[in-house]
Amino acid sequence: MLITPDISTLSYKRQLAKRFDRASRSYDSYADFQKIVLDRLLAMLPLNQADVVLDLGTGTGQALGILSEQLNPICNIALDLSSQMLTVASERYSALQNTHYICADAEQLPLQDKSCDLVFSSLAIQWCLTPLVLFKELYRVTKPGGYVVFSTLSQGSMPEISKAWFGLDNKEHVHQYMASGALLDCVKASELNLVSSQLSDIPMWFDSPESAIYSLKKVGASLISADGDQSTSPSKWKAFLQEYEKQRNECGVPLSYQVSFVVAQRPISI
Repeated sequence: MLITPDISTLSYKRQLAKRFDRASRSYDSYADFQKIVLDRLLAMLPLNQADVVLDLGTGTGQALGILSEQLNPICNIALDLSSQMLTVASERYSALQNTHYICADAEQLPLQDKSCDLVFSSLAIQWCLTPLVLFKELYRVTKPGGYVVFSTLSQGSMPEISKAWFGLDNKEHVHQYMASGALLDCVKASELNLVSSQLSDIPMWFDSPESAIYSLKKVGASLISADGDQSTSPSKWKAFLQEYEKQRNECGVPLSYQVSFVVAQRPISI
């Protein structure tokens, strides 16, 4: 989970929605890492049929078609904080039946108790501020016996960016994500049963530091910006890129992620 104690929750969520709104039309062209994670998460689905499926943080809807095909739901719910992401998803799946697009906050779900057979979420919940509140919400909307299947960034992601900035000013300039163990503790504290979990290192390679940063910016997950970041002067930005370039090896410029893959289940009521 992203830790941002210095700004209000409302302000943070507004900024987050605007960031993903801006990235909605470029997202699919730059989402190579996101597609790798999504494919791995889909392979972990613990069921082959579900009446009501919630795709939490659906983005451009990359998972919607596959979830619909594999699970044959009566109702698909595509939920995202970004209205523009939902617009792209709805255009993409205009022919998909029984799909409802909802712009809402994952930590305040506008859904009935025990309404979903599956809550599916790939690389979205790291943007939430209060993990225990989030997982209690997921528990609330999941039917007894239903599943919560998600992936999220964990502590140790993007160390290359931290290293490059640290070489300049002894500051990391990178969001701090939740450690995998603390994440699983929140899952258990919500009363969801942990079925399985994996922590995977996923490296990506780029032809330049600029393209590595673009892979973040163009999907709405930018941590730093060359343009429009008033706190970073052009000279400092150039120095950062030069420092990042020093990490190049035979594969290219690295950018790696620690990703938690989790399957949890709401206990069946007795």
